Amino acid sequence: MTDFSKRSRVAKFRLVPKFKKDKNNKNKETCATLSLPGETLSLPGETLSLPGETLSLPVHQWGTEEVGAWLDHLCLTEYKDIFIGHDVRGAELIHLERRDLKDLGVTKVGHIKRILQGIRELSRSSSASEA
Repeated sequence: MTDFSKRSRVAKFRLVPKFKKDKNNKNKETCATLSLPGETLSLPGETLSLPGETLSLPVHQWGTEEVGAWLDHLCLTEYKDIFIGHDVRGAELIHLERRDLKDLGVTKVGHIKRILQGIRELSRSSSASEA
């Protein structure tokens, strides 16, 4: 029989590589510096200001660039190219559901929840401005 009482204590601890922490900190820094001069996105609401131009469009009139800026605002820039590649515009964005996000390649639960919460806020703000 094997005596498990003399197990090495080292085997009980799992080391987390440093690069994972650095990656998370890098994402937080990127989101913190997102508000650049001349580029703002105010949510909830529908006013989107991009460098050199101000767009006051209802969400259902957003193009792929506005959707990309919205993803930047949510600190989910990694999905920007996917949404643009699939031609997701404002009209499609407000109708996306969990399974649609998974089909687009959004697999992390936190990211799915963040996008769905943002969509709910956009839907609320667009319905409030129409009333």
